[in-house]
Amino acid sequence: MSAAYKTGNMPGGEGTAANERYSNLFNFLSPHIHLQTRILDVGCAIGGFLDYLNDQGFENFAGIDLVDKFVKKVQQKGYTAKLGSAEAIPFGSHSFDALIVNQVIEHLIAPRKVFKEARRVLGEGGILYLGIPDASRYEDICSFDFYGLLIRDHIQHFYLEHIKLMAMSEGFELLDTECNDHLVISPELFLPNINVIFRRTDQHSTLNITEKSFHLRHQFETYVKESLAGQKQKNLLISELIESQNPLYAWGIGNEFLYLYENTGLKQCNISGLIDVNSYKQKNLMVKGFPIASPQILSKADRQSKIIITAIAYQKAISRSLEDLHYAGSIIYL
Repeated sequence: MSAAYKTGNMPGGEGTAANERYSNLFNFLSPHIHLQTRILDVGCAIGGFLDYLNDQGFENFAGIDLVDKFVKKVQQKGYTAKLGSAEAIPFGSHSFDALIVNQVIEHLIAPRKVFKEARRVLGEGGILYLGIPDASRYEDICSFDFYGLLIRDHIQHFYLEHIKLMAMSEGFELLDTECNDHLVISPELFLPNINVIFRRTDQHSTLNITEKSFHLRHQFETYVKESLAGQKQKNLLISELIESQNPLYAWGIGNEFLYLYENTGLKQCNISGLIDVNSYKQKNLMVKGFPIASPQILSKADRQSKIIITAIAYQKAISRSLEDLHYAGSIIYL
């Protein structure tokens, strides 16, 4: 079985979901750019947004990415692309009028460097666009405990006030902002997002720390409390599975599964199989000695078995696959 429901959303790729993202981004940017604007897409992946700019008639654009095969893919399209990062942009000072830094700085150890480097490569009055997960709205994502914190490569968590303070301290002024939802990996799961545009100025502003600056701390206290309550409910459910020792399968071996495995007693269940349609995981990964298999192992499952769908983003698609496989046991939705 192929992961058909995952297509069209690879980094910088194509497809309906990707084009919708590019369109929303372009509409937000369009009041601040024109056809002669020199644009750099930082973290361009395989160049999907550069394709979009090209289709809109733009010519003065380039991309950088940390992944060599992505850069080569962009170069094959005839675009300028280089290996580089938001913290070390491989272009000279004042080379661009606009920097696009979309879903990047939450991955960085030192996000302040992004503003310093942006200030260097932008010309006078140049604009910096940032697209960032909105940590103050993590509770809006889904009902799964701690989901906003389980995305392991998101090592920073921001909301608008934090970004404004960093930008102002590095010589940028806020021009525009909006909140929206950013598609993560399926139509069933979004991350709350902040779009922000700053303009390079000649002044570094004095920081004005107010009670508003600590808003995220209060939001996180509530979020953690609600997530712990959700974890408690899952502990009760899984304790029943431990007691029954019915054969148990788990479909979706990712962040959510590992969280459940380590924090809810799942490892004490009678696990009969771990399932994921990702062929790399099937060939290369194991969990405490358990191999990761294709859904075909469910052909051996009996009516006493149960399956937990742990890939939250794909619950509907996996449910349809279970129907197609005529799975005989019970399905548990978390």
